[in-house]
Formats: sequence, structure tokens, C-alpha cells
Amino acid sequence: MPAQNGPSRVYLDHAATTPPDRRVVEAMLPLLREQWHNPSSIYVEAQTAYRVLEDARASIAHAIGAQSEEVIFTSGGSESDSLALRGVVDATAERGRHIVTTAGEHHAVLDTAEQLEREGVEVTVLGVDREGAVDPATVEAAVRDDTVLVSVMHANNEVGTVNDVAEIARRVHDRNPRTAVHTDAVQSAAHLGVNVDRLGVDLLTMTAHKLYGPRGAGALYVRAGTPLAAQILGGGQERDLRAGTENTAAIAGMAEAVRIGVERREADLGHDRALQRRLIDELPRRIPMVGITGPLDVDRRLPNSVSLVIGFVEGESILLALDLAGIAASSGSACTTGSVEPSHVLVAMGMPAELARGSLRLTAGRGNGEADIERLLDELPPIVERMRALSPIPATEPPDEWRPWLNGDV
Repeated sequence: MPAQNGPSRVYLDHAATTPPDRRVVEAMLPLLREQWHNPSSIYVEAQTAYRVLEDARASIAHAIGAQSEEVIFTSGGSESDSLALRGVVDATAERGRHIVTTAGEHHAVLDTAEQLEREGVEVTVLGVDREGAVDPATVEAAVRDDTVLVSVMHANNEVGTVNDVAEIARRVHDRNPRTAVHTDAVQSAAHLGVNVDRLGVDLLTMTAHKLYGPRGAGALYVRAGTPLAAQILGGGQERDLRAGTENTAAIAGMAEAVRIGVERREADLGHDRALQRRLIDELPRRIPMVGITGPLDVDRRLPNSVSLVIGFVEGESILLALDLAGIAASSGSACTTGSVEPSHVLVAMGMPAELARGSLRLTAGRGNGEADIERLLDELPPIVERMRALSPIPATEPPDEWRPWLNGDV
């Protein structure tokens, strides 16, 4: 942590979570202090809580172009993804046991698909291109008569790539009208907004804490008529599709966060794009052997997302040094059991695993300004230089397989 009276910390990890908006907290407080009752009960206080719950449902449904009864509240994105995959598979077992997804998905989808595969479901995992995008024609070709679900994320959480989900959904439904299409829109709902009819999807995942709402609240959109089997049983809540007393305060906070997001969308987009362009332009100029990952065309990536790979350093070391300098960021790598694993997204894009270990993700938000970006640009180059000097591997000549991913030699 910085010393007392030192510079304030810079937060550049909004893809991981966002600070709750002040108005979100204010919307939640009455539900925690006075209107805390169980919305499933019949007395007057409970019915007040029930109205809050249903108003929140209607508000979120309106924002994404859905009907109220098509919105199911969950605990967040991971549960919504799991419910979408497992719920459709269980509800359509007599029709088929085949699903399609991609190698670039969030682990909430990939790990669920792997578990389903262990249970006898056939899973086709499609590759992505070097920008992390999914080819709609490849998805279409993978759909069979027994394919019950296709799950392709709208925007990648690591490299920011936005997939053409509308085209994917159109092709899938043309190939097999009975195949449900699910998209994880956790990142895109926060920054681009989503409309379920324009996307053409049957199921869509959202979560509150990526859009300045609270943790512990999420939603799964389920188009009317889409087969879905409950995975949490025991209470009958959410039209018998998700048991458990609803977290009314967090749900109200989510609805307020969604409302604010719609209200601020254009302003947020312009703000985020300006900071993004500064980083994409300057980082390769200031640091040798750096490569921006994901699309360079900013219209094809999330507006707040800049991902990069740095040759001859490890992402975890960079993060620790940035943290000591008062900057919070993230890496595509995951530190597990004492070893640093390369990002599965970067590896799926074709990047060599050793280079992928040097990944860094910078995601700006409403609280960031130009001064935060300049501070990152001032702090990061000397950190990289020091770490390369300490490395047992001379940072002089990149391996040939690294060269297509980097901007130049040291």
C-alpha cells in the first residue's frame, strides 16, 4: 500500500469487478434496513419486498428488450452460465446430448462443459482466431440434428474481443431451429448494452458487479419457450427455476445499476474509448517487445479493455510491482498451486505458452482519468526494464515464434 499522504491508488481492473455506484448503494439501503422481509411471504411487509423484486425484474427486462417473465435472478454470472448449460441439457436429454462452445469462453462455461462431458454429454469446443474471435461459419458447421445448445460469449473478458453473436445465432437457428443459443454477456452488458432480440439469443447471462452494482446478484434471460430445468431445488422461487430466497437488496441494486448504465452509456463509451486509445497507442511506443492482444480495431473490442503481452517477463511479477507502485491491474494468467499457468484464451489464439505468461490486462472505468493513464505509462516501462535486467534469460532476441505477437526487438 502507498505511504500515508502518498499518491492515491489507481484501479485498472474493472473487468474483474467495479465499485458500486453511490446511487446503487442508496437504492439498496432501505431493503437492508426496513424492507428486509421475505418476498415469498403473504403479509404486507413481504408484499412490499415482492413489489420491489418485480419492479427490478421489469426494469432489467425493459433494458435488454425482454419480457419480465423471461428474467430469472441468480447469484451472478457463474451461476447463470451453469444454469443455462446444465438447465438446457437436462431439459432436452431425450432430443440430444450434444453442445457446442468455444475455447475462449470464461471458465464458468468451459468448466461446466467439461463436467457435462464427464457425465456423458458430447461437447464440441471450437477454436478462435488470433484476435480471439469466433467464426460464425465454423459455429454453424458444428451444429447437428442432436445439438441442443450453442454457447458463445458476446465479449471476451481477457482480451475484449466482441463476437458477432447476432450472426452466430442466425446461422445456428437456420441450421437447427431447435438448438438454443446462449451468450455470456457479463462484459458486454456493462459496456455496450445488449438487446436480446437484436442478438437473437435464447439465453443471456448478466451480473451486477461488472456494471457498478453489488456482488451476489445476477440474471439469466430465458426466451419464452426455451426448455430449461432447474438446478437449485427446494423453494419454488423464480418460477420454479431457481430455488432460494431472493437477495432483494442486491437485486434492487442491480436494477439501479442497469438503469444508470443505460442513462450513461454514450458518456461512458466516449470516456472509456479515449483512455483505451491512449494506452493502445503509447504502450508499444514506450516498451520494447510488447504486443497488444485482441483486435486493434477498437470497434471490435470492449471500449474499456486493453490487453497486452510483454516479452521476457511474467505477468504475475508485473502485477506485484504495479501493486507496490499503487496501481491495481490484472493478468490473463492464473496462479494455481504455486505455478503460473498461461491464459487459456491467449493459448487458444495461438500464442506460445511461454510468451502468454507475460500477459497484462488493463480495464478502465468511470473513476479513471487521463492522469491515471499517464501514471501507468510512467510506471510500467521502468518496471519492465528492471525485471528484464534481473531475468536469467537475456532479453535480447525473441524466439521466432514470438515475433508475430510483438512490436519489435529489445
